[in-house]
Amino acid sequence: MAAKKKQEVIKSEKPFPLWAKAVLAVLFVAYASVFMAREINFVTADLGRHITNGKVTVETGNIISTNFYSYTEPDFPAINHHWGSGVIFYIIHEAFGFSGLSVFYVFTVVGAALLFGMAALRFADARLVFFAAVLAAPLLAYRTEVRPEGISLLFAGVFFYMLVLFREHKLSYLAVLILFGVAQLLWVNSHIFFFMGFMLTGFFMAEEYVVGKNKEKLKHYVMLLAVLLIASLLNPFFIKGLLAPLTIFKEYGYMIAENQSVLFMQERMPGPVFTHFEITGFVLLLLFAFLIIQKKLIQVLVLLLPVVAFGLLGFVAVRGIPLFALAAIPALAFLMQHLIAPSKSPPKGETFHRTGHSTDGALAEPSISSWAGWGFAGVGILIVLTGFQSGYATDKKNKRPRAEYREPSYFAPIKYTTGTGLFADMNLSADFFKQNNIKGPVFNNYDIGGYLIYHLYGKEKVFVDNRPEAYSVDFFKKTYVPMQEKMEKFREVEQQYGFNCIWFYRHDNTPWAQPFLLQLLEQPDYVPVFVDGFTIMFLKRNEQNAELIKKYELPKSMFRSVPG
Repeated sequence: MAAKKKQEVIKSEKPFPLWAKAVLAVLFVAYASVFMAREINFVTADLGRHITNGKVTVETGNIISTNFYSYTEPDFPAINHHWGSGVIFYIIHEAFGFSGLSVFYVFTVVGAALLFGMAALRFADARLVFFAAVLAAPLLAYRTEVRPEGISLLFAGVFFYMLVLFREHKLSYLAVLILFGVAQLLWVNSHIFFFMGFMLTGFFMAEEYVVGKNKEKLKHYVMLLAVLLIASLLNPFFIKGLLAPLTIFKEYGYMIAENQSVLFMQERMPGPVFTHFEITGFVLLLLFAFLIIQKKLIQVLVLLLPVVAFGLLGFVAVRGIPLFALAAIPALAFLMQHLIAPSKSPPKGETFHRTGHSTDGALAEPSISSWAGWGFAGVGILIVLTGFQSGYATDKKNKRPRAEYREPSYFAPIKYTTGTGLFADMNLSADFFKQNNIKGPVFNNYDIGGYLIYHLYGKEKVFVDNRPEAYSVDFFKKTYVPMQEKMEKFREVEQQYGFNCIWFYRHDNTPWAQPFLLQLLEQPDYVPVFVDGFTIMFLKRNEQNAELIKKYELPKSMFRSVPG
């Protein structure tokens, strides 16, 4: 009788229709795009340099391998591991402008989430995959600036999905060999995160070693790793390019925010995204611990290992948070599936889809636990939406004195609003520089380097730009930072290079930048001639600039020191 009742329950289940899955996918794309589509603060973005890298490669056929844009250390070697991304960005920029780049980037990152979601459908019901993706979306959008990193996220999605299909015998060994080789060749020439291809393949190989114990399949994974190795060597820098990821966290002499830990960033720039990351990680670990107690953890190594690896990466370096978000989608969906419909779980000692059978379909008959699961997911969505409405990215105010312009509109902090392309009036300072034919050498701060490279390439070189790996440690520690901390050191460097213009991003929050600007306002031989919501520009008081200073000099009374 019990067997008959069980058979009736199974018959009553209906597969979740394809059209409904498509609707959920469209809803997720729209939802995630709201988080991802942010106007670009081009003054501080790396994007200007990436576009120029692509321009140089397309027009000359050369791939930059030195500190090409700077006059301070022009011959310092620098591996341009993302040169392929620069070419892509340049081509899109030429065809569709900055708005086109924004749209491309949104769909690149959201596409990565869709690939992880498609893989997650092999482990859980489509509705739970949707909820998991919605919960992960704000973490995925932690870094919305158009970067080569987005292409890495897409390739991570491609690899994870292919590996899941290969694991289920849905993709042939020959097909995966070819696809892996081509994908890795593109990845290694696009961004330094190409090592993630090795990691993901290693995770699936580890599961096969522990669970499947299929020697033939293990040999296949070894061959896949060999193909990845060969493809990774096919970059302009050969072995140096292959080993570049090992030096990504080296000492630069300059602190990079994206390489700092979650705890460090919470102390200095707290925001809901870090709390969201910590809660999500804690919940995942708690639920995985529940599986350990049930002795079922072995079933989901290919979900656990990426969550742990990318979670640790995100914790020690916040640039890894979007990768963790991707890994969290299939893991969270599976764990909710297990809690809501444990009858869907495979028998003890087996894993999902090792024989190619799909569990995707309807959930078990509605029960208290299933409704609780839906409620849990709904509450999660409300929390995320509330966080978004209250401003998902907030910065702790800097208490150091700041140099400010008295115009009220310039007091307001920069707000990253939903949209595409650049902030309005983003290029006013560059237009001022070019229209007035101002000459260098230019002394600029780190943040604005990529902006100057984009606007001044072929005319002027920069003092520094936001490529810490392209400058020596001594340059930052003995020149760049000290010359802003002490005016005596600035004068010494000034004698060496003969600055004619000083061009800064006004919201530089380093301990030395704002005090330097305040000191500069007191120097009689440097005259402020331009200021807007993003930048400030000084000209050297000399014969060359006499006419411009007479025309554009801003009175010192316009500026004041205010708390951060």
